[in-house]
Amino acid sequence: MVSKAHSLVQRPRQKPVTKKKDTQPASPAESVGTEDSPPVNILHLELFHHFITDLLTFFGFDKFPWGDSAMEMTKCALTAPYLMNQILALSALHLSITRTDDQQSYHLHAAQLQTHALSEFNRAKLDLNPQTCLPMFLFSSILALHVLCDNLLFRPSDFETFLENFIQSLKMHRGVRAVTNQSWHILLQSPLKSFLDEEGKTLDAGVTGDECTELLSLVNITQNDQEIRSIYQTTIEHLQKAFNGSRSTSAELRAVGPIISWPVIIPPGYIDLLSERRPEALAILSYFGALLHLHKEMWTFGDSGIYLISSINNCLGPSWRNWLRWPNDFLSSDPK
Repeated sequence: MVSKAHSLVQRPRQKPVTKKKDTQPASPAESVGTEDSPPVNILHLELFHHFITDLLTFFGFDKFPWGDSAMEMTKCALTAPYLMNQILALSALHLSITRTDDQQSYHLHAAQLQTHALSEFNRAKLDLNPQTCLPMFLFSSILALHVLCDNLLFRPSDFETFLENFIQSLKMHRGVRAVTNQSWHILLQSPLKSFLDEEGKTLDAGVTGDECTELLSLVNITQNDQEIRSIYQTTIEHLQKAFNGSRSTSAELRAVGPIISWPVIIPPGYIDLLSERRPEALAILSYFGALLHLHKEMWTFGDSGIYLISSINNCLGPSWRNWLRWPNDFLSSDPK
């Protein structure tokens, strides 16, 4: 993923700095590191301000039990350049969606900043410990969300390319799960403890629905391979939990959290089956499209649900109409 990002995004060329002649004595500030210090980047200040004033609340970071969330997030980001770059990247991505007049410029900056974040993270070669655990968890989570959102909203023209990119984003989410699993005992001693506990309860205690009942029945009836059937069953059960948890209306985070948790907790085997273009795996993905469409008002998802369902319909054709009945009926019943 890192090498791909570097091949797609080149770092912007820096303009040479022309030194002005000055006959006055240099001030203390001018005499220390003038040639090595870059000028203030107003864009980066704008992006960080946008993250603190807008995205911090959207993702529920303002609910962290650590006092002034903006100040604490700033402290955390300043200890980890890779996290700061990824925060700025996500902020630029959000502005590329909400400020359409400057979409191309913000989207380019989002890609460049994400590339820098990945480079910084790989160069750091960090070990998990109480000091690195929190910034690493925040970085991996925000990065995975960025990649997922970018793939969903800035889609290539053909579905096959989209699917390849989407599968890559699922693999990146597996990286989030790896970081979380390794550091869970440390995270539960961090300021995130009550936040993570609440997120877990949202997934397990949501209002039980039946969106995936028909899909699960079809898998149980038609899939003879026990190992594959087990992978599909687990994937569908996690998807139903995401539907259940996303129904909470107390805050947007209560909806977005369970949704973006699904790519993190699905079995690796499902990603392999999707890579093989198994029809059943694609049908499950169309149900995920219905979940995205259920929350289409969120900037993170937009019209991606409709795209997924319609593309999978075209890909599988009429012979798989049974498997796609519920997502199609869901779209038809949507008042738009």
